[in-house]
Amino acid sequence: MSMILDAFVGSFVERLLRFVEEKAATVLGVKEDLKRLQRKLLRIESVLKDAERRSTEDFAINNWVKELKDCMYDADDIIDLCIYNAAQLLDQLPSSSSNPPPVTCLSFLSCCTSVPHRYEIGRRIKSLNDRLDEIYQDKLRFNLDGESNKPRVTIVNRRQTSPVEAELDIVGREIEDATKDLVKLMTASEGEAKRCRVFAITGMGGIGKTTLAAKIFNHWKMQTRFQIKVWICVSQTYNEIELLKQVIRAAEVSYGEATTRAELVPILQSSLSGKSVFLVLDDVWRSDVWIDLLRIPLQGAKIDSLVLITSRDENVVRQMGSFHIHPVVRLPVETGWEMLARRIAMIGGKEEEEISNLRGIGIQIIKKCSGLPLAIKVMAGVLAQKEPNAKEWNKVLNHDAWSAGKLHAELRGALYLSYDDLPSSLKQCFLYCSIFPEDFVFSCEQLVRMWVAEGFIKVEGYSLMEDRAEEYYHELTQRNLLQLDPLAYSDTGCKMHDMFRSLAQIISGDESFRKNFVDESNVPSGKIRRLSIEGDENVAGVLDAITDQRCLRTLLFFTRASVSYGNLGRFLYLRVLILTSSEIEIIPNAVGDMFRLRYLALDRTSIKKLPDSVGRLSNLQYLNLGWCDELTNLPQSITRLKNLRSLILPHERLAFIPKGIERLKQLNLLKGFFVANDSVTSQVEREQPIMHSTLTELSSLSNLRILHLFMLERARPGSLVLGELSQLKDMHLSCKSARGHSPEECSEIEERISLIQELFEELIPPQLLEKLNITCYFGLGYPKWIMSQSLGSHLPYLSTLELVSNMSCPLLPPLGQLPNLQTLYIHDAEAVKHIGPEFFGGGVASPISQTRTAFPKLQLLTISNMLNLEEWFFLDEKEENDDLPKLVLFPRLRELVLWVCPKLKALPYGLGSIALKKLIITRADKLKEVGNLPRVTECIRLRGNKSLERISNLPMLKLLIVKECHSLTTVECLNGLQQLDLINDYMSGLPGWLSRLAKECGRRGEDLNAEDDLLLQLWCNKRVLLRCQQGGQDWPAIQQIQQVNAYVHGGEGYLRYVKQPFFYETNI
Repeated sequence: MSMILDAFVGSFVERLLRFVEEKAATVLGVKEDLKRLQRKLLRIESVLKDAERRSTEDFAINNWVKELKDCMYDADDIIDLCIYNAAQLLDQLPSSSSNPPPVTCLSFLSCCTSVPHRYEIGRRIKSLNDRLDEIYQDKLRFNLDGESNKPRVTIVNRRQTSPVEAELDIVGREIEDATKDLVKLMTASEGEAKRCRVFAITGMGGIGKTTLAAKIFNHWKMQTRFQIKVWICVSQTYNEIELLKQVIRAAEVSYGEATTRAELVPILQSSLSGKSVFLVLDDVWRSDVWIDLLRIPLQGAKIDSLVLITSRDENVVRQMGSFHIHPVVRLPVETGWEMLARRIAMIGGKEEEEISNLRGIGIQIIKKCSGLPLAIKVMAGVLAQKEPNAKEWNKVLNHDAWSAGKLHAELRGALYLSYDDLPSSLKQCFLYCSIFPEDFVFSCEQLVRMWVAEGFIKVEGYSLMEDRAEEYYHELTQRNLLQLDPLAYSDTGCKMHDMFRSLAQIISGDESFRKNFVDESNVPSGKIRRLSIEGDENVAGVLDAITDQRCLRTLLFFTRASVSYGNLGRFLYLRVLILTSSEIEIIPNAVGDMFRLRYLALDRTSIKKLPDSVGRLSNLQYLNLGWCDELTNLPQSITRLKNLRSLILPHERLAFIPKGIERLKQLNLLKGFFVANDSVTSQVEREQPIMHSTLTELSSLSNLRILHLFMLERARPGSLVLGELSQLKDMHLSCKSARGHSPEECSEIEERISLIQELFEELIPPQLLEKLNITCYFGLGYPKWIMSQSLGSHLPYLSTLELVSNMSCPLLPPLGQLPNLQTLYIHDAEAVKHIGPEFFGGGVASPISQTRTAFPKLQLLTISNMLNLEEWFFLDEKEENDDLPKLVLFPRLRELVLWVCPKLKALPYGLGSIALKKLIITRADKLKEVGNLPRVTECIRLRGNKSLERISNLPMLKLLIVKECHSLTTVECLNGLQQLDLINDYMSGLPGWLSRLAKECGRRGEDLNAEDDLLLQLWCNKRVLLRCQQGGQDWPAIQQIQQVNAYVHGGEGYLRYVKQPFFYETNI
């Protein structure tokens, strides 16, 4: 039941109305029959919501709904057929002119051959009308409520929040306490002789097992104490080969051509040898995944390993030999109410006082949620859409969904109510997600385009359907019906909770089908509209069974099984076809017959060419050819795809893009467009030379939102005026790398520089831009528009900026003026020697005070491969003495990365005033000191800094990682340090500063918790490990530290020591 009738019928009637008014309907001679069809649907439309609601309880109504759905799918297919045939007829008709061409034998013949098509279309429409007459008469028996189908307005609160930062506010203190206790227990048990320890989290579905496991997995202690960290979603059906490969990949070892369990298990055991491993097995239903598959290689590797399992079944985790089982209990009512109220305020923008006034009703709703966090979160999503008054909340409290008898007990109540509360347009988008494999993480960009291709998104005014679909995506995530990936740090990836997936599959019935196939006997007898293939066995047999139904609309391949792709042309009713990463190499010519196709994904395949018949896919909206590295030519017919909205191209090996891209007026996403040489001529299979598309053609594509351009060094000034692309939000400007060129090597270099500078001066981005990447620009300075002191007002919405390999620009732009910049990446700027106050550009003025702030929203700053950067300072001495208000710098910066800056002598004075969480410095060869950073809290990672001598005055730092800093002599005043990772294969013994640091940490006071004691993680050579043993030369230093884990690279030896309670173990 992926089709939601009232949403589908509403969209179809609008589509039908548009077609009836077009010339095409008259040409086919079916205008009156289509108007009759429209009138019938309008009469039926008013009862559809009531019919779908009652269909879950009433068998007769359910059959009526199924019959109407089949009829609507057929109607949709017929309209596509009408549009396709009408377009062909119109192409054959003579154009209107004062002197029409004479009728030829060919045109007469075309007219005659079209008669059977028109007759067949007319016959099918008449049959459809007759079926609808019967369906309309049947509805009278059911006393369906003809309620107004006034569309509900879907309001999405777009207030930007970080899922990571907001998590504490919405999960409750119980999970925070449980995380702290379990991490303490799991790390405290490291000193036990048993090397492979299994812990488990149990509880019913939706109670928060995965959330708790994710918080433990991401905890800094777990991330830093183990060399290998692996998260595996096991679920009810898992592929043991892929699971073994996943663990091997996490160990950064290649499994080569191994494809069997017998080959992979020894590789896994060898790859883990001598390393510490933290493995999470999430959503385990059977114990065999551990007992029969993973236990033997982990125990055989004789390693320090920790396994955390989540499962609904306590018997399963007991069979797996769990050392400790943590049952997640239901939330207390009061905690549940606090979570509900906080989440409503966060996602609904409601005042806390308004919500607190409804506490009594809220408590009753919490009780119905049975203390399940998932249920409470989705109820918050429902209530956030309601007016905060007793009447609306009581409607939710008394909703009949709480007792939906036909559903499993786990799925009725809050979960079903949260689905039922959705507007019809969102319901079909939600149900559609159940076709993906279990625990599949799908991207926002892909999902919203699939919804558009399926026809789920209505055209509204001048707004893009993709924008509307993205709003649907955000609402489903805010309502918690789709969950943001807990292991990711952005909102661009999400998954479906297994309970919601079960609910969606039940509601969809046989209409959507997904399975690891064994044989075609598993295929349901009903009409399958959407199919995802996940298994590797007998795929061909299943496809043969589905083909005979002649109704499949979506086909997704999540398999690398051998399939006869030459038969794809049989699926004439497909709207969506995804073959990403499949084994397909040749696209059959018959693909041109699939004229209903809207979405075609061939990315990451080995196809070498597209057939010319692709140009007949007149309805195609999305074509993805990204990373098709074998594809060298595109057919000229690709420019006939006038409904194309998104085109992703491989730009590495293509010779050119055929001329005529300007005809694709609907394009809003174009990635991989590259400028071809003006001299390019190409013979494609001995046909006539094909001219290439130019930048000039892009100026007419006014709907573009995303544009990625390559090989701009081939373009000429005046080619493209970006001002005409006023809706651009994401732009990538890239030239081919000019590294190695010099006046001596290339006599044309000066002319090329002059031309590229002139071109980039003209590429002024529009004001709405949110993301900008400039790569391999070889002008002698950045364009004036980005160096302007009014940059902030010109690009007020820019949030992500990447400046990559722009090697000849000596000054960085005044980027501190950008009011919404959150991520800044500067890489390979060879000409930059100094970064000074010009980088801040005077900052951004405050609307309520006299202060100015530079980089007011920047969170991540990466300065990478700056080979000639010598100095970075914030303010000139003159400015420091001025009476002017001081500039506030980086108030939200959380992570600073300095990577390969070999001439940088010192960190900027003033960095200590910034509340950083992470500081990463790699290969800053002349840097002598890292210190006086009192506000850095979480982690400092220092690697390969040859001249680094001193680390000091870091009182709040918890984790310090030092790798191959051979000159380091002093580490002091790290009062809050909890963990030190020291990595050096070349040292001859422990450094003297380590003993002094251990004494300093040991004097922190007896009032500190045990978890605040220092942990040393040491990776060294065998000689140093021998010195650290009891009685060795470095044993006195080891004795002063509360806990030590030491390893020899390559797994040749280890030492584990705990001061109190005493534990000591080594294998050498």
